[in-house]
This record gives sequence, structure tokens and C-alpha cells, in this order.
Amino acid sequence: LLLNLSPPAEERGDDMTELAVIIKTILLLNDPEIIEYVTSDAPTFESVCAVLEYDPELREKANHRDFICKCAKFRTVVKMEDDALVSQIHHLFRVTYLRDNVLRPTMDESSLSTLVSLAQFTQSDIIKGVIIAPKVKVAGAGCELPGLSYLTRVIRLLSTEIDAIRAVALDEEGSSAAPFVQNKSTDEESEGTMWQQYLAPQDSSLSSRCIRRKGCLMFLKELFCKARVSLQQQEKEEFIEISVSNSKLLHLLGAILSDPNIGVDEQGAALEIVSVVAMHDPCVIRRHCLQGAGTTVDNNSSNEMFSCLRPDPNDHREVIFICPPNDLLLSILFVMATATDAGILLQTSEIIRIILDTDIVGDQRTSLNGSFMNEENDINAINSQNNRHDAGSEEQNSFLALFYDRYIQWLVAPFQYKIFISKTILPLLSESNRDETFSAINQIRQEFKHCSASEEKSLTSVAVCAVRSSFTLEILSFCVRAHVYRMKFFILRTRLLGTILKMLCQKVPHPHQMAVGGKCLKLASLKFLRSVLSVKDEFYHRHIVQYNLFAPVFEAFRIIPVGRNLISSAVLEMCDFIRTENIKSLLEYIVTKHLTKAISPDEKSLEDIANPHVDTFAQLRRTHEENIGMHLDPNEEGPPGSDGATFTGRPAPVINKKALEDQRKYREAESEDSYFNDDDDDDDEVMGPLPNATVPTVMADTASLLADVTSLE
Repeated sequence: LLLNLSPPAEERGDDMTELAVIIKTILLLNDPEIIEYVTSDAPTFESVCAVLEYDPELREKANHRDFICKCAKFRTVVKMEDDALVSQIHHLFRVTYLRDNVLRPTMDESSLSTLVSLAQFTQSDIIKGVIIAPKVKVAGAGCELPGLSYLTRVIRLLSTEIDAIRAVALDEEGSSAAPFVQNKSTDEESEGTMWQQYLAPQDSSLSSRCIRRKGCLMFLKELFCKARVSLQQQEKEEFIEISVSNSKLLHLLGAILSDPNIGVDEQGAALEIVSVVAMHDPCVIRRHCLQGAGTTVDNNSSNEMFSCLRPDPNDHREVIFICPPNDLLLSILFVMATATDAGILLQTSEIIRIILDTDIVGDQRTSLNGSFMNEENDINAINSQNNRHDAGSEEQNSFLALFYDRYIQWLVAPFQYKIFISKTILPLLSESNRDETFSAINQIRQEFKHCSASEEKSLTSVAVCAVRSSFTLEILSFCVRAHVYRMKFFILRTRLLGTILKMLCQKVPHPHQMAVGGKCLKLASLKFLRSVLSVKDEFYHRHIVQYNLFAPVFEAFRIIPVGRNLISSAVLEMCDFIRTENIKSLLEYIVTKHLTKAISPDEKSLEDIANPHVDTFAQLRRTHEENIGMHLDPNEEGPPGSDGATFTGRPAPVINKKALEDQRKYREAESEDSYFNDDDDDDDEVMGPLPNATVPTVMADTASLLADVTSLE
């Protein structure tokens, strides 16, 4: 009745604010029956939106009806033939629009609890309707058979469009045929309300195929995001099992990410789908990568195939990055090495970190639901759970071995070489064309190795991006902490740490050194060094000392003024960590190599630069002197009777309390060892010392102490 008052009042130009307040108050009662009545029927929903355009709490009049009737359209790439599913999708749109656009600008989340719950339940029903195959009546058979689910139809269309687009790209490279002419879109020709389906263009032109490919990706992205939020854990596992494990979706996503001509929107949609799968269970992606590697291991030429995927620089230290379209992990690394968009790089780095984090699932070897094992079934269940845990650990180790053997080289390649990508589009791999594809990749790499990249028109150089390098260093820092032994072997073998630390020094020309983002890159380099130090491995310490890797660190410290900047603070924090942990090899290296007095009077030492602000380097030197057990101080007096000088005429060494205590403990330990090494009989031990046995006296201790002092001097 209230809604019927709206059209004549609006025609007369009456004030409708009171009517809008009444309708809004009724909606905010959070009555499920009222919300269901408003959102279930399209005309009722449009009438409510028309009244709420005059909400007095809005700064200006809203325009809900124009948006619903003219702008909002129900777009599909594959026609939905299930009327119940279409009705649920329209219902979800009304609930979401009423919550986010009509009521949200003036209300908080707690006032819209019924709308939030209704939207969540409706999303769950839609997801189930998309993945469940409907029953199809068979003509003449008198029975119903399961058909194809809407999700399966979308994935098949995506596969078809990817193959067709790659085939068209290959044909255009091989010939100068005229491009396809796009037919008029059915979206432009169709007229009607937003509650009908607007199907994507169905012609065979290249642009229409790109529209359909993008539409499939956007639909899958929306579906996976809703499933992550709306479904329960068990339902989510079933959804991932149906949509990913039982289809070739991950292969298709790898093909999209490996395409150098793909747009940022489609790239982001593919990464969003992969991130949902990775956050739910990274083992799904690891298992997919292992299965992909296992299919090629059976081939006799597997070594040659994967050897052509590793970086192979030419004489100019340039490499070409050619990614097979079906390799998902290499496709993700391809995006990490070539993308420049900060959002894409952040999303890609998070996916790589989740996949490489083998402890993200946790140890599930606890008792069942925290209860006591009173039955034999519980023991059998835990035994089977332990077996699954052992199988998972073996799978994780196999994946890490695969990653460090075949993939990590491309993660660090941008720090070592200049990257080029080929404009040539490769077809999707299959059993029939696998050998041909890898031979084509090998031929391109061989031609690239014997020529200059600037001479090849089919190659494009990857632009230098400090943000991309910073995200890559974040991943490498995580690998140092998470995969201690594997990463240590890789860093020591490739001398990666020295290559990265060269970016700290501005005097050393480096392709990554630039004004924009340079500070961010320097901080990431220092964080990588800090991660190496946090492992506290002596092999790393020897590597740093051998190649003088702190030289660019202290050079950057000299160039950048101390105080109110993160770079100098990070350097001081690292030095303080070395002092606190008392890493003696690095202490000696820093003090003797870098804390020496300046040669020229115009040049300041590190201590002179830092002392006005902090005394970190002074404490570093003091700790090193305590480690060697002595320090020379002409202002202090020597031992009694020495007159402050030794027999050589130099000031007497002052033995601090810590050194004296260490020497006393050493003599006690030595006397205990000599006691057990003595060949005396047991009777002598019982009777006590022999008459001729020497008893240590205070004079003997003094003589031994002076002998130690002389040896130290």
C-alpha cells in the first residue's frame, strides 16, 4: 500500500522524504520475511529503490532506477538454461544492491545483519547450482541422465578460446593474412531490461574470442572469490575438488599467465583464482606441478627438455625467457620476472610464498578432536593420519627438490642478466606436439645465444622495475629462513648474496639502480642480508668474509647521512645483531677490515660518522676486544710490580676480569684431564699423594699467569 503511494506523489511533485523514512525504517527492522518479500520480486524491488531515492540523509538525490534499468546488465558467456539458477542470481543482485548501495551509505554493518546472512546463503546456493550437473531428459529413452554443469561448460569454452586465439596468433606470424572483422555484438543489438541475459558475441573474430576469454576468466574469478567467503570447509574442499582437481583449469591458467600479450585484467583474474586455490590448500598446486614434471620424466628426452628451460645467457649476459604454456609454476615466475604493475607483483609474490611455505598446513598429528583414545578405531585412525602426514612430507620434499633444481634460477635471473621475452606464441602442450614445442624453444634459444638481442625484432626487453626486484627479494628472504639447507647451497654456489649487495652502492653501475624505487630496493637488499645473518650459519659468515660482502653495505652507509633514514638504521641494526649474538668471525672481519681509522684527514671513519648519533660501532669494537681477551689502555695501571711496562718497554697488557676467569677455568679443566690421564694405581689414589708429589702453590700459579701473559703479548 505504501509503495502504491509513490508514483502519483512523484507525478504531483509532492515531498516524498517522509515516505522514504517510513520505508527505510521498515527495512531496518531486519525482519527476514520483509527482506525476502522486497528482494524476491523485481517490480517490488524497483519500487522500493524509487522511494529510497528521496532519503533525507543523502546529500543529493540518488538515481537507483536509471542504474538498474540502463547500466546494470546480466552478462554471460555461456547461456544459462536453468531458470532456478538465474532467479537466484537476480535475487543475490537485489540483496547486494539493497545492502551496499541503498542502505549502506547511511547505516552501519550491525543494522544490516539480515541482508548479510541472506546474501551469504544465496551465494552458497548459487555456487552449488553452478557446479552440480543438471538432469537432462533423453528423447525416446524415457529417463534422465546427468548433463554438463555450467562450470564445466565455461571451462571448456575457455579452453577452446585459448586454443583458437593462439592458433590465430601463429597464423598471423606465419602469413600476412587480413585480420578477422568483428561482427556486431549481441550486447549492443539487444534491447530489454537488466533481468534478461546479455550473451557475449558469438562470432569467430579474434576480438570476440578475446571478449569471451575475458568473460570466462571474470566469471571464474567471481565464483572462486564467493566460494572462499561463503562455503564451509567441507563444501569448499568439494568445490576445489570438482573445479580444479577434476579439470584442466590449472593448465589453462598457466597458459594465460605465460602469454606476454595478455591484459592486466585477465592476468589479475587468473592470479586471483590461483591464490584462492593456494590459500585453501597449496598441496593442490604442488601436486599439479609434480604431476606435470612426472609426465615428462618418462620421456627419454626429459633432460634436454628441462635444460632448455633454464637461463642460458649469451656473451652480453642476456637471457631469453620462453615459458611453455602448460607449466603453471614457471608461468607464475614469468609474471614475477616481467610484470610492472605493483598489484600484480604483490599478488604473485604472495602466491609463490604460500606455495613454497611447506609448514602452512601444520602438523595434523594430534589426537582426534582432542579426545582420549579409548577404542581401537581411534588408534587405527591416527595410524592412517600419520601415514598421510608422511606422504605429505615426502610430497613437500619432492616439490622443493623440483623447485630448486628447475625453477629458482628464473627467480634470481633478473639480478644476474638482462631479460628478453619472445613475441612468438607457443601452442598448448599435448602428447602429440610436446617434442615439437620443446625443439622449437631450443631452436629459439640457440639463435638467441649467437646473436645480439637488439638485432632481433621478435624479442622485447623487460623494463627494469625496482618494485619488482623488491618483491623478489622478499621471496628470497623467506626462502633463506624457510629452506635453510637448500637455500644455503644455492647462495654459496651462485654467489647470489654478492650480486644483490652490489645494488647498495651507487658508485657501482647496476641495471637495477635507479632514482625511482631505489631506496625500496636497497632496503630489500639489506633485509635479504639480514635474513642470511639470522640463520647464524658459519658457512654464510665465511662466505661474507671471503668475498668482503660488507664493503657495499658500509659504502652505502657512508653515502647516506645517518639519522632519520631507514637504510642507515638497518645497517646499524645488523651490526648490533652481530654484536649481541657475538658472531666472532664477523666481529673480527668488521673491526679489522672496516673500522680502521681514515687514511686521509678529509675522510671520516665509520665510528666518526655514527658517534654523534649512536655508539654501535664503538660497542662493536669493544666486544671484539673482549673476545680476544685484552685491550691496550695507556691510562690504566698495569699489574702490581710491573710499573705499567713489560720487559720490552711497551705498556703492560691489562688483563680484564673475563680473561682471568677464562684462564682459571682452563687451568682447572686441564688439571682434571691430567688427573684422569695419570697412570698411578688405585692404591695410590686411596692412600693420597706420594711424598715426592708436587703440590701447586700460589707462586706456581703466579708463574703460570705471567707465562700466559707473555704468550698473549
